[in-house]
Amino acid sequence: MGDKAAKTLRSVARVLAVGGVAAVGLAVVVFVFALVAHGFDGMTGLDWVRKLLLLVGALMLITGGCGLFVSGRDRPSGTMTPHEDDTFRMFWHQIGMPWGAAVSVASIDFLVLGTLVDLVYFSVAG
Repeated sequence: MGDKAAKTLRSVARVLAVGGVAAVGLAVVVFVFALVAHGFDGMTGLDWVRKLLLLVGALMLITGGCGLFVSGRDRPSGTMTPHEDDTFRMFWHQIGMPWGAAVSVASIDFLVLGTLVDLVYFSVAG
């Protein structure tokens, strides 16, 4: 495997790991909040978690796709508008992929965890 492919796979693995931690963290916080807010009803907690994880995952996928769609577009060159944004350039340098691709890859964690919670919710409810 080439060096570029190995670097890309490491970047994807890093984004998936961070996205997984974020998805689990969001799930725990939402579950605890819903549990306390609804009288310690576990089914309501699972319902909130599944809905929010699927919603955030879908929004991340849309945002990442839009970011990929416009990421290569040239900016007007002039004195007031820079040609390249330093923040996005540093993100690409640190992570190894453009922010749109990273958000799209991280959305996989949210969608997969949301689907697993969805399966648990309906297996317990039925």
